[in-house]
Parts: sequence; structure tokens; C-alpha cells
Amino acid sequence: MSGGGTETPVGCEATPGGGDKKKDSLGTASSPAHLIIKDLGEIHSRLLDHRPVIQGETRYFVKEFECKQLLTQSVDSNRGSRNERRFLMTI
Repeated sequence: MSGGGTETPVGCEATPGGGDKKKDSLGTASSPAHLIIKDLGEIHSRLLDHRPVIQGETRYFVKEFECKQLLTQSVDSNRGSRNERRFLMTI
């Protein structure tokens, strides 16, 4: 704000008592409700977060694809060199 006066905190900005512990609608940070919510979050992430599995499967697929692509390229290059040899032998 403009002006040289002191500003008073509004709404949520005010911290009554100036305490260090966080406090919300569930109580203190170490309350049983917080511990239960934390445990539920961990269970949810372990059961329903499939990103690590999908990333591993994707890496495996890409690795297999690249190996097969290299194999196919080497087979194609061998075919080309064999055809060239046959052509040169007929000349």
C-alpha cells in the first residue's frame, strides 16, 4: 500500500500467538489425523501411481525396438552386399 503507516495483516495473514507449529482445521502437525492422512497418501501412491512401472516398460520397449532395428539394418546391408557380389560375378 502507499503511505508511511503500519499495515495490519488481513484475514489469513494474521498469526495469532506467533507459534512455530503449523495448525489447520485438523489440528497440530503431529495429530493422529495428520498421520492417517500421511499414511493414506503413501498407500495411494504405492497402489495407484503406475508411473515407475510404465517408465520401466517404456524403456524396455525402446531398448528392444532399437536392438531389432539394428539387427534389421545389418541384415539389409548384408543382403545389399551379397547382391552386389552376385552382380559383379555375373559381369
